[in-house]
Amino acid sequence: MKARVKLVRDLLRKGQSGMTLIEIMVVIAIIGIVMSAVGYGVMNYLAEAKVDAARVSLEKIGSVLEMYYAKHDEYPSSLDDLTKSASKKGKGALKKADLKDPWKKKWIYSVDGDGFKLCTSGPDKKESTDDDLCLGEEETGE
Repeated sequence: MKARVKLVRDLLRKGQSGMTLIEIMVVIAIIGIVMSAVGYGVMNYLAEAKVDAARVSLEKIGSVLEMYYAKHDEYPSSLDDLTKSASKKGKGALKKADLKDPWKKKWIYSVDGDGFKLCTSGPDKKESTDDDLCLGEEETGE
């Protein structure tokens, strides 16, 4: 009986294959390194995509501001005016969601005489820094 148990045990051991704890840890470490490299690359593309989206939004809102000017012969006092419709049933030229930049901050809008300036504070979310994106009147003194 003992011989039979030993024979079965030996047959099972010979057919057994598996990974040691060290091998599993090495595989997990390699997967972690690959995932961190991919994640780093993806995050850079997401940051660039937000800047591109901000540029597109600036152009869109700028076009809407120019259409408003052509119709009313003045720029609106605030961007909120562009979300309101002239008729009760119609929709405004912009949605409320368009009033915020890709970083969820309000657009910086000002009217001066016959021009306007529309800016976003950019990725750092601070005004008057190098990463600000603007449309409209040129800044003086730079």
